[in-house]
Amino acid sequence: MSGITLDQLRVFVTIADLGSFAATARHLNRTQSSVTYTIQKLEEQTNLELFDRTAYRPTLTKAAHSLLPHARKVMADISSYRQHAKGIADGLEASITITISQFASNAPLMDVLAVLARKFPTVRVSLSTVTIQTTEVLDNGASDLAILPEFIPFGSDYARAACGQVRMCAVARPDHPLAWFPGKIHIDAMHAHTQIITSARDTPTLQRNHAVQALNYWKVNDLETKLAMILRGIGWGGMPEHMVADHIRNGTLALLDPESWDGLNHMPILDIVVAHRQDRPLGPVAQWIFDQLKDTPR
Repeated sequence: MSGITLDQLRVFVTIADLGSFAATARHLNRTQSSVTYTIQKLEEQTNLELFDRTAYRPTLTKAAHSLLPHARKVMADISSYRQHAKGIADGLEASITITISQFASNAPLMDVLAVLARKFPTVRVSLSTVTIQTTEVLDNGASDLAILPEFIPFGSDYARAACGQVRMCAVARPDHPLAWFPGKIHIDAMHAHTQIITSARDTPTLQRNHAVQALNYWKVNDLETKLAMILRGIGWGGMPEHMVADHIRNGTLALLDPESWDGLNHMPILDIVVAHRQDRPLGPVAQWIFDQLKDTPR
């Protein structure tokens, strides 16, 4: 069974798709006798009849039906190999790693990645999420790009560009006492009820945290857990709007209206940036992602 060629498999698959030797010859710009000879050689090499030629149109035999998916896979693998080789020759990265903060909506990134999958099919993407904001994922090389709130202490070591905003919301269960508070909620009232906050797991003491409004607080290290605790009525907390909008709409969470928040008379709006280290130049695809994200409307 040695000597099977890619050309033979291509002719086999094309006949199966088009339904005739003549149509295959036209499609491949070959003579019909050449197509017939190619299939005959494939049948000889496999010792199997692939087409029943007794009818007006050739029909696949049982053996051909069984072998056709394998032939298609070989064709697809060869196409993928060629695309990957071309990508390497063109200088495209084999893979890209991206980290996105839970505080940032992932919708703009998903839009960009959907285009990337079509435009650069050979490039693999590894995506991870973080809650506690840090540039460590860039510093240690874990990520090529990071999408983070701009309140992170970035220095001149990083190139960054704005890529949207996120509005923060104070929320609690509808049966929470703060949800029944008339008008704006005074800071004293906020102090009186347990707040759920996000904080680094390895931080033994609470440093300056701009989100803390209550005297009594519980700490978690991710927003999904924080949301689950708020939904169970354990406390209230500030959450990114994109994570609680559906809960507010369907009535499982109530939107609170604090009189002030860390010196502001409204809930904060976080500027989101996409960033990378200056001393690690981006490859062409990572640069394309960076450029696409920086055009995200604010």
